[in-house]
Order: sequence, then structure tokens, then C-alpha cells
Amino acid sequence: MQSLPSHAEPFLNMTCNILVSYRDTCLSAYQSIVRSESEDKRIISATWAKDEDISRFLRSLPNWTNLQNQKGHFGTSIDIEESSEEIRLRNMKESDMLTSNLAETMIPVHEILADVVQLRTLALLQESLEWFGGRIHELAESLPTQPRTPTTPTTPTSSNILELPPVPEASVKSLNLLAREFETLAETCLLVLHLEVRVHCFFYLLPVAKQSSFNAGVDSQDPDMEIIKLNKDLAGIDEALSSSLQSRKFRYIFEGLGHLVASIIINSAQYITQINDNGIKKTCRNIFAIQQNLTNITLSREVALDHARHYFELLYQDPEEVLNEIVEHGPKFTELDYRNALQLLHRSRSGNHHRAELEAQVGRLHDILNEVAVTI
Repeated sequence: MQSLPSHAEPFLNMTCNILVSYRDTCLSAYQSIVRSESEDKRIISATWAKDEDISRFLRSLPNWTNLQNQKGHFGTSIDIEESSEEIRLRNMKESDMLTSNLAETMIPVHEILADVVQLRTLALLQESLEWFGGRIHELAESLPTQPRTPTTPTTPTSSNILELPPVPEASVKSLNLLAREFETLAETCLLVLHLEVRVHCFFYLLPVAKQSSFNAGVDSQDPDMEIIKLNKDLAGIDEALSSSLQSRKFRYIFEGLGHLVASIIINSAQYITQINDNGIKKTCRNIFAIQQNLTNITLSREVALDHARHYFELLYQDPEEVLNEIVEHGPKFTELDYRNALQLLHRSRSGNHHRAELEAQVGRLHDILNEVAVTI
């Protein structure tokens, strides 16, 4: 276009047509990654990323807003700090949304992207699309849409070249729309990766509560097999994505994962039939194993998992002791969490079928929590 300025307009139209074709190629590449092998099945993360309500919710969270704000011009970034309380609240908000949608039923393997090679390919596609969309925007901004006058500022160039004649505004608008389509697809790829890692946590953790035994007579020294599989899976995703994504995007994917895992584990108490001291010890070992793995990935202590461990340590006590602890030290968990703990303790007491006693304890719990300030 600079060498043959008189042919700028037809060349620009040809460029737009090529970009449309390439956009379709990129979309096909994305769909080939997130398409389930079975026609009537879905990949949860991809389905959710396309859902307007869920996508809007995730984009409304501060971590997404900060991620977009960090995209400066020409590779620069703007660092925006969140307080620890702001981070905790938005992690809790996201965890509550995911738990309410995914914690009821176990997830079939065909609804996740189990192959880390696919995740790495998706990450590379994301980076390429974002970069390419930015370059198209730069091209569109550099094109003149009206004749320059002596007072019209010009963009400095590295060499003295012929100025381009004005091009139709419609063509420039088409370029900007195409650029935005590439960037939108890049954002979708990132949302899918963010959701996919979280869906994997549900995939591995839900069977632990719903299928494992927590009242064994022998104290096993090893974490559950599903916990070992989850740690191996997360380590594989870490290796695949850390070399494929910018660090700010990598943080977006893994930050808050500890809070989600803690929420899943605490919420899972309602699915445990019975638990004894050996079962409590096993759960604490499971939590510690995940905490070590996530700390190695995020390079920060996942304190939310300490919260989950403290929750299960409540179960060493009897119901009255749990209620007295709330009175003396204040509540550390939600009313629902405490109610699930009381119900689990009630189920675990051999030969105890007194429903009235449980209802009285739950009623006292409600009264206590109405009298003291919840600290979580």
C-alpha cells in the first residue's frame, strides 16, 4: 500500500477479504479443540464461556477487569493492586457460582478437556489471536480517511515514504470490526482455560466425597487416589500453560483455585455418609497434598485450604462443643457449613436416630449466629 499508494483502496479490500477467511480458519481451529467427540455431548467450559450470563458474570469480576487493564500499548502493562480482602471476596463470589452449578452431580470425562496438549494449543491460539487483533487495530489507526492538510499531524515513520491517499471510512471500520472479532475469540479462549481448570477440580474432587469411605477402621497414610490424580493433572496443566501464556494470564487461570478447592471440600461434607477420626485425618491429608501442589504452582501459600482443614477438624468435637466454640470464639464458617457439619456428626454417631435432637441443635445454631457477627 505504501509502495503503490494509488492502489491502496483495492488492496485494502483484498486484505479485508483475506482477514475474513483467516478469521473463519481460526474459529474452526478453536471449535476443533473444544468440540466433544460425541455430537450430543458438551464441553462444560466451552459451553459456559459462550453463555451470555456466565460470560458477563466472569467479565464483571475484578480479576478480569484488572487483566484487561494490564494490556497496555506495545507490550507495556499497568499493574493494579487488589487488597487481600477484595481478592477473597471475588474468589468467594466466583466459587459460590461454580459450586451452585457443578457440585450436585459428578462430571463425565467427555465433558472436560482431559488432554493437556489441547489446553496448550488453546493457550497458543489465544496469544496469537490477541496479538493479531492488536496489529489489525494499529493498521486501521494508521490509515488516513480524509485528505491531510498542512496542519494535520502525521505519524512519524522510520523512512520517508509516500503518504497514502484517503481510504473509505467503511474499510477502516471493517478492519476494526475484524480486529475486535479476533480479540473476542482470544478472550473466549482465555475464559475457557480459566473455567476448564476449575471444572477439573470438580471432576476429581466430587467422587472423593460421594464414593470414598470416611469411617474406615484403619488409618491410611496416603491421600485418596483422586487427589493424586488431581495433583498430577494440575501439575501437567501448569507445565503446559506456563510456557504458552503471558504471566498475567497464567495468574488469572490459577489465582483463586485454592479458594475454589476449599469451597468444594467444605461443601462436600453434606455428601459424606459417616465419618470417624480416621476419615477426618484422611481429609486433612488430602487438603495438605493439594495445598502443597498449588503452592508450588502459584508460589504463594493457599491459606483458603487452611480454612477447609479447620472445618473438618471441627468434626473431632461433638455437636455441643461445636456450638459452644461458636459462642466463645465467634463463627468462622457460614450457617450452611455449620449445619452440614452438625448433620454429619449426627449421622456418624452409632445408633443415634433422634431427629429431634438434631433439629434442636440446628435451631440453637441459628439463634447463636443471629446474636454474633459473622466474621467470614
